Amino acid sequence: MRLFKKQQPAKSSSSPTETWCLTVSGIVQGVGFRWSVLNLAQKMKINGTVCNNSDQTVTIILQTTLDEVNQFCFALPQNISQFAHITKIKKEKMINIAKMNDFHVLY
Repeated sequence: MRLFKKQQPAKSSSSPTETWCLTVSGIVQGVGFRWSVLNLAQKMKINGTVCNNSDQTVTIILQTTLDEVNQFCFALPQNISQFAHITKIKKEKMINIAKMNDFHVLY
């Protein structure tokens, strides 16, 4: 007679953490956009960075799961400054990136 059942290891329902680069186009510089990105990332507990580019786009680096990146992209337009306007978000997976421990605005 067995008193204890042998437990199977729990399956992870979440995807592994990865690093993603988002390049955002539109009216995204000089309108408080980076601070909106910072606030959303902190609200979602996502580590990474945001910075302006010389071509008037903004680069957002996120370290999280693909599902959370997709949720971030969906939520971003509703969480930006009223003066900002997103026309395009290009998403690319990055490899060999050191672990980030917070979210920062870069200059």
